Amino acid sequence: MKRVIALAGIVTVLTACGSTAETPPTPPPAPEISLPAENPGPGEHAQAIVHGGVRRDYTVHAPPAYRPGLPLVLVLHGQPGTSAEVAQRSGFNPVADRAGFLAVYPQGFGNRWDVGTVGDPGSGDVGFLAGLIDHLVSVWGADRARVYVTGFSAGAAFSYRLARELPGRFAAIAPVSGKMDPVPAWQSPLGPDNRVSVLTFQGGRDLIASAWSATNDGWRAAAGCGTPKLTTVRNARGVADREVASCANGTEHVVYALRTMGHEWPNAVEHPVAGSDLIWEFFSRHRLP
Repeated sequence: MKRVIALAGIVTVLTACGSTAETPPTPPPAPEISLPAENPGPGEHAQAIVHGGVRRDYTVHAPPAYRPGLPLVLVLHGQPGTSAEVAQRSGFNPVADRAGFLAVYPQGFGNRWDVGTVGDPGSGDVGFLAGLIDHLVSVWGADRARVYVTGFSAGAAFSYRLARELPGRFAAIAPVSGKMDPVPAWQSPLGPDNRVSVLTFQGGRDLIASAWSATNDGWRAAAGCGTPKLTTVRNARGVADREVASCANGTEHVVYALRTMGHEWPNAVEHPVAGSDLIWEFFSRHRLP
């Protein structure tokens, strides 16, 4: 009997030791990311999506005649810059109202763009904007065959990067006062699956004007463009040289060189051409097959 009692005591001690082992603490739940309600319709909409586990903000301006199936124009701010600032600078909202397209203004973290890693279309803000396009097609009914991007300064440079890193996503881009980065991988041809046309505005008095020649020559070489044809736009507000080149895959490359413009977005009040009107006219002539 004493032996049975002793064994029972040992079992009790072992059980007690096991019960005092520390249980790893349960990690706190990840904070829920709050997103604004999304109700597609005419007007101004402050929206956000979750990308890479974080909230990414953007603004949608939908025209009065909004309906599913409209073209989509992404408008990228400079650096540093904000979505509200480029909406004001570009004057795209009234153009969208007249022409009937979605004008969307994404916001970069810290008012800057994360350009990501060359050759990795899921990295940085290249991945964010690819995801945003998919979201706008799915929720807002944007026409995937008529997706375009324009931008100012660093936003313009980023539009060149988007066109190279996301082939087949854009029918046309329109960089304003921005240069193409000298990326060795981009010296290769765009290829038959990247049917993107380019319209760009460049100021002769811009601080980065020395980059225009390399930017234009680099894109024309990659896009398989022929010799550009030159015409001149001249009025009381100045002179703009317009170069048009036909390129491979039915695309084109158009340059407006505004001789006296600085680092600006051209408008009809101060410059010989109205940039945003010309951008939409150009975009409206291009779509993906």
